[in-house]
Amino acid sequence: MKKWIFYIFLLINIPFAKAINDPTDSLLHLLEGTENETERTDILVKICRFNRNNDPEVMKYYADKLMKLTDNDITSISYAWGNYFMGEFYFIYDDFQLTESYYLTAFKVFNNLKNDAGIAESAYSLANIYFYRDRYRSSLNFAKTALDSYYNTENLLQQANILALICDIYTYMESYNQAIQYCIQSLRIKEGLDIKKGTEITLNTMGNIYQGLGTHQKAKEYLFNALEMARHNGEPYNIATTYSNIGNYYLSNNQNDSALSHFKKAMSIDSVSGDSSGLAYSYFDIAKVYRQQNEIKIAETYLSKAQTLATEQSMPELTARIGLELGDIYTDIEDFKKAITELKNSLAIAQRINSEGTLKDCYQKLAKYYDKVGDKDNALVYMRLYMLESEKKYRKENIKSIAEIETLYNIDKKEKEIDLLKKENDIKQLQAEQRKFFLIALSFGSFLLLILIIILYSRNKLKTRTNKALQIQNEAIQKQKAEIESQKEELGEKSEILEDKNKQITDSIIYARQIQESLLPSTKLIKHEFPKSFVYYKPKDIVSGDFYWNARVENKIAVAVVDCTGHGVPGAFMTVLANSLLNQIIVETGISSPDLVVSLLDQKIQQSLHQQQFGSLSTDGLDIGLLFLDLGKNTIEFTGAKIPLYIVSNGQLQTIKPDRNSVGSIQQSNKAFTKKQLKIEKESMIYMSTDGYQDQFGGPHDRKFMKPNFYNFLKSIYHLPPEEQEDKLERTFQQWRGTKPQTDDVLVLGIRI
Repeated sequence: MKKWIFYIFLLINIPFAKAINDPTDSLLHLLEGTENETERTDILVKICRFNRNNDPEVMKYYADKLMKLTDNDITSISYAWGNYFMGEFYFIYDDFQLTESYYLTAFKVFNNLKNDAGIAESAYSLANIYFYRDRYRSSLNFAKTALDSYYNTENLLQQANILALICDIYTYMESYNQAIQYCIQSLRIKEGLDIKKGTEITLNTMGNIYQGLGTHQKAKEYLFNALEMARHNGEPYNIATTYSNIGNYYLSNNQNDSALSHFKKAMSIDSVSGDSSGLAYSYFDIAKVYRQQNEIKIAETYLSKAQTLATEQSMPELTARIGLELGDIYTDIEDFKKAITELKNSLAIAQRINSEGTLKDCYQKLAKYYDKVGDKDNALVYMRLYMLESEKKYRKENIKSIAEIETLYNIDKKEKEIDLLKKENDIKQLQAEQRKFFLIALSFGSFLLLILIIILYSRNKLKTRTNKALQIQNEAIQKQKAEIESQKEELGEKSEILEDKNKQITDSIIYARQIQESLLPSTKLIKHEFPKSFVYYKPKDIVSGDFYWNARVENKIAVAVVDCTGHGVPGAFMTVLANSLLNQIIVETGISSPDLVVSLLDQKIQQSLHQQQFGSLSTDGLDIGLLFLDLGKNTIEFTGAKIPLYIVSNGQLQTIKPDRNSVGSIQQSNKAFTKKQLKIEKESMIYMSTDGYQDQFGGPHDRKFMKPNFYNFLKSIYHLPPEEQEDKLERTFQQWRGTKPQTDDVLVLGIRI
């Protein structure tokens, strides 16, 4: 599919080239006749555009002149355009490293100059090369930047082209709903412009999306419409790609003969046009058919050809896919040395490019391989990793728990709370208007009375008429007073409704606390596992963002202390998710290495909250201290993500420092979670704590309790029975806090070995 990237990329350049009727000689004549820097820049840009598809070497020559036009001033518009066309030159000759360097320089200068046309072209070019090299997030970032700039320039055709590219990017990222939205926008713009050129690209993408979703009839409809449009437009690349997509449609429906026929038609066009990347896909597709027909030797031949071309063309995802097919074939024929080489190479590529679909398939095929060679341990590890990657939903009971809380605190509730606040504001405004009315009425009445007194005093003859007017005014005032009394009654009713609504919300939060507490291990269970232990748990609000967790895995006991982002209702959401994932990773799969558990938890939270999607605003995550205790050997394996482990023995406190990365948020890159193995002396106390206790404000100077005070406090109480330790924690906390509000959720867990 990605072979069209060159065609898509040319769409942005060809219109410019066609729009320039002057040959290079005429443009050079104009160049000699002006000393104006802006005019010279525009002429050199036109020369470069004209020669982009006619004579790239000439384009490079004048791109260099653009860069030197202002004595290599790296902030000038001419320097930016010179770098851009240098990037164009190296793109044509497949030097992606230099292409990227020149494009990025151009983009940076255009961006500083706020030049929308330059930003659009350079960002679009960067989006294309990153997409072609499987760097989807970088591609999406620049594609959306280009789209914003094209909106500013009101270039509808280029808007349609970049929308189609964003659709392709989302398709490869398997974000199908977003992909379809961008595809439809692109098609609508082209329909409005009555443009058919390139429409087959978007139709193909729509067909592939529906194919991926399993909607086969819809996929077939879009793909054959794409073929009709591709034939009408006569672009060989697009015709070949459409044949390839239709072939995959037939292959997925077990119509092998039709699939092979369409794949060979695509291969024939790719061969004639000299499209190496297209040929790589065609060879790969044909090999899949022959393998399905159990013609292994022919399949292996085509895969080897595809692998050579994919490596030469720097196509990492296709290279990984080919390696998986070869690894599977070699496993089946028991050529295990070749099989493991191919599979491990594919795994390394999938991890490097962060391709979730390919990574999942790598785990599955490695599990199959190790099972075939009799290595049951590794087979189990990779099968568990495969299951974790492929599992997209939680078990029914976890969904039910989440749904119950979400039902209580969904968007509708938030809107109702906002509505209540609006009603409160309306009441306040009404009361203000009421007071204003009374003042106006009083002033108006006083004014009338004054007039009446003056009239009565000065003109007795008008007495009757004045009394009548006064009677009318008094009747109006009485009517207004009656209306005000009615409004008072209405305000009273609204106040009662507000009180009732507030009670309902509070009752709902209390019910949510019951749900959350049901997820926590009971203190009896903790006492059963650790007779000499305590849990000091003090939520800031009704529901908490801190929680503790416990489970037994074979001969080890797992204990975790977790501090989720936020507190109250937002924190409670995260505790439900984290509790579910810990059960999933440890209890269901039996993994008992804390560093691996925390790494998998990090991945699953990012997946569950869609944090890896570009543009995601979610930075929610958690801090965790997780340990596995082997009570028979008195050993501990510990991994901490910002939550340390404290060991107090013989009056000395030892702090096992955690890793400095949080779990879940993608704001931190290159995360690594490490495992510490420790031998514990008998009668030692071990503690894990969230930061709520030490961050509490209070004391004589209204400061935080702080870590040093917390360390000293633990050393002063560790020798006491656990119940007394918990009591001292509570009393000290309350004394320090005084009348100050609680700052955060508090959780301290202590275990005597």
